Amino acid sequence: MPGADTSDPDAWHAVKARTFVVNSLGARAQSVAEIRAKLAARDVPEEVADEVVDEALRLGYLDDAELAGQLARGHRARGYGRRRAATALRRRGIGAAEEEAALAEAYGGDEAELAAAALGSRPVGDDRERRRAAAFLVRRGFSSAVAWQVVRGRDRDA
Repeated sequence: MPGADTSDPDAWHAVKARTFVVNSLGARAQSVAEIRAKLAARDVPEEVADEVVDEALRLGYLDDAELAGQLARGHRARGYGRRRAATALRRRGIGAAEEEAALAEAYGGDEAELAAAALGSRPVGDDRERRRAAAFLVRRGFSSAVAWQVVRGRDRDA
């Protein structure tokens, strides 16, 4: 790195860590936890990683609340339920407060309408079809209560 002070190992690590963080975030939005894990995997000293992460937060390059909102809205738009979105947020290292706020914004209160849309035109005429339809909705991240509510409602409408 031109102009970097190679006599100070911490300064050298900081320059490399900053460069890595900028490049990594340029490729994909990531959570603070993901960036910290990647820096640790590259043997960046913890105090240097803290400094680089704090700087990225201050500059707005890292924003777990915004990332959580994007992920939750994306899951909803693709027809997934709240539980599946919550699992994805936790997997990405999003904190509980950010997770809950993002899910509340994206999913609101009633998921039955979203579950009905996800169910589409799947048949629910007999017990086997109803079980398969409910299992499908549960795999998509809807609670079993919502899944059965939608399946029974569709069955009554048929």
